[in-house]
Amino acid sequence: MRIFLLLSLIILTIFFICKRVFYSAKRNLFKDQAEWFSKDIKIKYSKSKEISKSDKHDNYLKIIAEESKFYLEEQSNQDKESNQLN
Repeated sequence: MRIFLLLSLIILTIFFICKRVFYSAKRNLFKDQAEWFSKDIKIKYSKSKEISKSDKHDNYLKIIAEESKFYLEEQSNQDKESNQLN
């Protein structure tokens, strides 16, 4: 009987402590959430060095097309030279 009373007291104590902890956590969470909802958050983006370097090569397809054009011109020039030598 004493064990039952002792266990019930411990369980009730833990229950009330947890209830208070959860209540205060919930209250603080909603308080912080209300503060965030009332503010207009503006994010300022600054250009970093990596972004400014990549501005030169924005159009990758154009770069690939130019490189392939130069490669094909070199190949055709080599073919013409080899045909002229023969």
